[in-house]
Amino acid sequence: MGRMSSGPPPDLAVHPCQTLCAWSGTGERRAGKRLFACSGCGSEWVVGQGWTPADADGTVAAEVRAELDGQ
Repeated sequence: MGRMSSGPPPDLAVHPCQTLCAWSGTGERRAGKRLFACSGCGSEWVVGQGWTPADADGTVAAEVRAELDGQ
């Protein structure tokens, strides 16, 4: 993953990485922002966290890139 911030908002799930990362949108929103989750560990992310979620192969999912481009 990219740079880490001081921590996630308390309403986002954070779990140890299982190196099975595959990030996608959940269809939910948190604080008005689109919510993404890792299907490998269940961690969650919203834009503005200070880090960018990457899949296990190191690529950033197209959905995540589109969200970053729209911020």
